[in-house]
Amino acid sequence: MKNLLSVTLAFIFSITTSFAQTETAKPTHDVTVEREIAYATIEKKEYKNVTITLKAAPLSGNVFTDGIKVIVTDNATGKKIYQKRFSKSYLYAFSDGQLQVGKGNALTQIIISKSKYGDYWNLELREKGIY
Repeated sequence: MKNLLSVTLAFIFSITTSFAQTETAKPTHDVTVEREIAYATIEKKEYKNVTITLKAAPLSGNVFTDGIKVIVTDNATGKKIYQKRFSKSYLYAFSDGQLQVGKGNALTQIIISKSKYGDYWNLELREKGIY
């Protein structure tokens, strides 16, 4: 069952990633976005029912606040599962509601996409980009 879920999520993310490549978006600054996620893959570990908070820094050039602050919280326990600042990364929002965090067009570190099979969000967090 776990392998089937992994394969299904990988398939959904690959379709979503290829679609997002056809649309262009400019980086978003000085905004905080919070999404409830049904299925999450964080650095190759799987989680269910989490909330991700993405805080994009203002366009100030300050090395201590630049990038995207990422916090993932387990909805059942309220505990933080993941917390990190992605320096020199940007938040991109697409017209279908998909969110991506990455370093330009080269490395996509976070993909949040809506499932085509239901009304829920999926998350894939890859700290070092595509692997």
